[in-house]
Amino acid sequence: MVPVFASLTSRFPPFLLPLILINLTGHMALSGGRVSGALYVLKTGNAEFMVGVFMALFSVIPMLTALAIGRWVDRVGAARVMRIGIALVLIGAWLPVAFLSLTTLLLMALLIGFGFNVLQIAAQHTVGNLVVSASPSERLANFGWFALGHSASSALGPFIAGILIDALSFRAAFAALALFACVAAWLVYTRMSGVPRALTASDAERAPTGGEAREIATKPHVLDLLALPEMRRIYWVNIITAASWDLFIVMLPVLGVRLGYSASVIGTVFSLFAVGTFLSRAAMPWLSQRASEWQILRAALVVIVGVFVALPWAAVAPLLMLLGLVFGAAVGMSQPNILSLLHAASPVGRGAEAIGLRSVISNGASVVVPVAFGAVVAPLGISALLIGGSVFFATGLPSAHRGATIRANR
Repeated sequence: MVPVFASLTSRFPPFLLPLILINLTGHMALSGGRVSGALYVLKTGNAEFMVGVFMALFSVIPMLTALAIGRWVDRVGAARVMRIGIALVLIGAWLPVAFLSLTTLLLMALLIGFGFNVLQIAAQHTVGNLVVSASPSERLANFGWFALGHSASSALGPFIAGILIDALSFRAAFAALALFACVAAWLVYTRMSGVPRALTASDAERAPTGGEAREIATKPHVLDLLALPEMRRIYWVNIITAASWDLFIVMLPVLGVRLGYSASVIGTVFSLFAVGTFLSRAAMPWLSQRASEWQILRAALVVIVGVFVALPWAAVAPLLMLLGLVFGAAVGMSQPNILSLLHAASPVGRGAEAIGLRSVISNGASVVVPVAFGAVVAPLGISALLIGGSVFFATGLPSAHRGATIRANR
């Protein structure tokens, strides 16, 4: 086992393979726990409203704290923060194993959502600093490899949880997911010592003067991150992709039921969506050699808009499945490219803070979009919402095109 691990590690920059595995095993507790918890809430006779509350709790604390977590990583480094994050995930994962009830599930959602977000911000920041002299394409490839762990766990977590619930029990499913969290904790505590740190704010003070990045690096307010046009473009496209992801996830069961599809068909679409994200991220090292981050994001936005325009007319199951796969591929490639752009554009000493602000935006979408969808789907109808969504998502195209044009002219 050790020689195999060493062989795989030699193909990546130091620490990248453990980070991929931490992302995969740590996220299993979240992706599987979200599905298992929602099913338990419904199976025990609770109102459907509680499912929405349960789902939202995974994102509420990250939405409120991600910016502070990013600043914390900038100050103390990623290793210490990752240890605290995985400890929170562990506590949350084992709670329903020891005491299975609605109350412990709500606490689980809070702890795992918060803990994994802490872990993720520190890990993402670390990936951007693994190789100091990395070119944009190499950095993008590293983020692509890292994101594969998230894609794999998004497919495996719900699948394993569903199998164990049907074959054994809810408690058995939660126990298996908690064991994956234990693997993530072992990797964090044994493989993350000595991870490279980015320049700190004090380093920024000593940096050569001149240029926008030097000026902003000494300012303490988060709005200063938006003073650079490049940062504004990145965050706007992040809002678009995050909102499209959440809208697709929340509307798919509703659309599938209204079109008369079975649960197995709807579940297959979710699985193909996860497969699409995995395939696009697996292709990122190859794509990074042939296109810039902004060019890839521009193409992804075109596909996202096209999918939402086509969804109301997905009257046959194979078409809906195809749209799920294509949408997964498009939205899946957004995270690595946005993270790569943020790493390059963020001021010195504030890279993790920039990632934290992105997490605030993404988790905010995970809270707002499902609530807004539930409030307006009845009066407006799902087709109008999907077309309106496609119009909104198209507003990201000018920013992506502008970014691609500037990069091409350098």
